[in-house]
Amino acid sequence: MKTESFVFFIDIDDTLMVHGRVSMKNRQAINQARKAGHRVFINTARSYGIVPDKIKRLRVDGFVTALGCNVKYRKKEIYSAKMPLEESAGILDYFTKTKRVLHLEGDNVFLSNIEEGVPVVRTGRELLRRYPDENIPKFFIPGVLTVKEQAYLSEKYNFYQHETYAEFCLKGNSKATGIKRVMDYLGLDMSRSVAMGDSLNDLEMLETAGVSVAMGDGVEKVRAAADIVTCPASEGGVAEGIYRIIG
Repeated sequence: MKTESFVFFIDIDDTLMVHGRVSMKNRQAINQARKAGHRVFINTARSYGIVPDKIKRLRVDGFVTALGCNVKYRKKEIYSAKMPLEESAGILDYFTKTKRVLHLEGDNVFLSNIEEGVPVVRTGRELLRRYPDENIPKFFIPGVLTVKEQAYLSEKYNFYQHETYAEFCLKGNSKATGIKRVMDYLGLDMSRSVAMGDSLNDLEMLETAGVSVAMGDGVEKVRAAADIVTCPASEGGVAEGIYRIIG
């Protein structure tokens, strides 16, 4: 790998993919970056189990998923945060009892405690019985967390409150730690890392990476923290960011 090459870490939703579509501009830019000797990783809050197939089929070098809880490089798993299933079961019971919708994003499955077109698990006991070998690294809750719920999560979990939903995972993991683990594995300085995103859960990785790129329609805090602000994601913001860095 050339010393002047970069490693790109690209968010999926409303960055690389908009309304379920990855533009040809973005696909071509990724391909050209890799042909020029750069490496490209997908870095997403989604668990690997719910990364769309169209994203998995892209010609990239690896995936950082579930808010940094799982890191793959060329199909090799180089890091995985394992949460005991009994702990996931306790989380499920807590939020079910408070009558909150909870989505459980596993390495291989996507579950919910209500009927939403995905497999339903209503109790921790049911989760343990039906999915004894599953790892659930990340959780998603529609709406705003209450003060009590935030207190429940704050001791052991890293959580993000967005405008209309919240998501959380085990402490010590984030999109930023995912970047650090990849760069350490590759033996490269953080100055060669490029983070591209739009949302609050991208803020830490943009502040950590050597170069930060925000989509032009990203949230204000993300745009303010970025070295480069592109056109809106729907107009090929990822492609613009790549070309502004690699020429």
